[in-house]
Amino acid sequence: MAGYSNLEPETRLVNILQFDTRQYWLILSVVLYMVIMLLVGLWSSRRITNTRDYIIAGGRLGWLLGIGTLFATWFGGETCMGSSRMAFEEGLLGVIADPFGAGLCLILSGLFFTKVFRRMQLTTIIDYFEWRYGGTLGRIFSVLYLPVYLGWLGGQLLAFGLIINALVGIPTLNAILLSTGVVLLYTYSGGMWAVSVTDFLQMVFIVLGLLVLFPLLVTDLGGFAQLHRRLPEHVFHFYPREVGVLGWLGYLQAWMMVGIGSLPAQDLFQRIMAPKSERIASLGAIFAGLLYLIIGLLPVFLGIYGRVALPGSDGESILIELAQKYLPLPLMVLMLGALLSAIMSSADSALLAPAGIIGHNIIPCILPTLSEEGKLRWCRYAILLVCGSSLLMALYFQNVYELCTNAWGVLLVGLAAPMILGVFWKGANAWGAGAGALVGVVSWIGLGLTLSDDHPVYLYAFFLNVLTLVLGSILATNWYAPQDRFPLRS
Repeated sequence: MAGYSNLEPETRLVNILQFDTRQYWLILSVVLYMVIMLLVGLWSSRRITNTRDYIIAGGRLGWLLGIGTLFATWFGGETCMGSSRMAFEEGLLGVIADPFGAGLCLILSGLFFTKVFRRMQLTTIIDYFEWRYGGTLGRIFSVLYLPVYLGWLGGQLLAFGLIINALVGIPTLNAILLSTGVVLLYTYSGGMWAVSVTDFLQMVFIVLGLLVLFPLLVTDLGGFAQLHRRLPEHVFHFYPREVGVLGWLGYLQAWMMVGIGSLPAQDLFQRIMAPKSERIASLGAIFAGLLYLIIGLLPVFLGIYGRVALPGSDGESILIELAQKYLPLPLMVLMLGALLSAIMSSADSALLAPAGIIGHNIIPCILPTLSEEGKLRWCRYAILLVCGSSLLMALYFQNVYELCTNAWGVLLVGLAAPMILGVFWKGANAWGAGAGALVGVVSWIGLGLTLSDDHPVYLYAFFLNVLTLVLGSILATNWYAPQDRFPLRS
């Protein structure tokens, strides 16, 4: 700014007008985007008559909405902002959990779990735990989901604030409040119907925005061959080299954090139950996983190539910096829409998932005579509660990627084993599942406090969960018979 005062008045006026014009169009695009999301929410509210409509869109989604909502839900702030930053700092090994593990999770879900859950005609993942292990354990498990989605939603709101602050100049706090208000309104109004329609629109924005920026960057830097010569070899390593046992265990943990840990996620469960046919649900999950891996590599390589394009960057907002450098205003508007879409599509899902569990599973236990209309009303009340709590988390945490991946770690250490073994092993029972979940969560906390950061404590806790579940189920067989009803796997 010191040199700015030495410019001629005419030059200063031109710079001010250019800045104001650019900022004006970016702000206008943000406002327009938000208005569209709100209108979709209001339109979708007309299709809501009960909790099934609100939580899983009545099980009536077709191919486009089914695939779009699966892809866009997970392609959020941690994928765009977080993975590009981690790739800038650590290369491919820094982003194994997302997008690689996340894509794996969608594919595994489509191959092995979607048919099982759909044939059971459930509404939430807690319905499955209650069916498989009994109502008491199901209700206990439901509590574990709340911190997971509070952390995930908080990460999306934080990413939104960072992007708007960097591109438009609106203070981060104000941007977070803006995103919170919009997501709250259209999710509150339209539930899963609003989320599915907006997710599809957001998927289109995401794909277009990244497909515009990526080739411009590669072309400007001389092509792939030139880029690879200018970058250190280790940033392209897909697996650890010259590391000990702990290094390989950490690598396995990175794959499992989301790849296995997110299998019992409520937002994934909603999206495999929402399509109108088993075929759409199964194949849609597999296709969405493959699409996620392909498109998810774009922000990863943008982060890696950003080392060459912007050698002076610290990588914190590398995707934003690249967009500002390479995109003219019209394409910058498109990219802004893509980034907002990535965040909003995950934020609305992170908001709706715990609200569905609270309104459909937790409150009816407290108010057993609650009507269907009352459950729907409590689902909406829960959205207000979850949104407010996540807003507080967004204001206190600064690392989007870590906030989101650590949130998913709770599912890995606590609930992944009871869900997976519950489907594939008839001997699993409530005693074993409850003991396994307790050991998994307690050991995760205890090991995290006592061991160094080199140790993959999530992985240790997961295997302790599995071991305890198996031994506990076997020991309890004499006085607690497994469920006679069992998921069909044919």
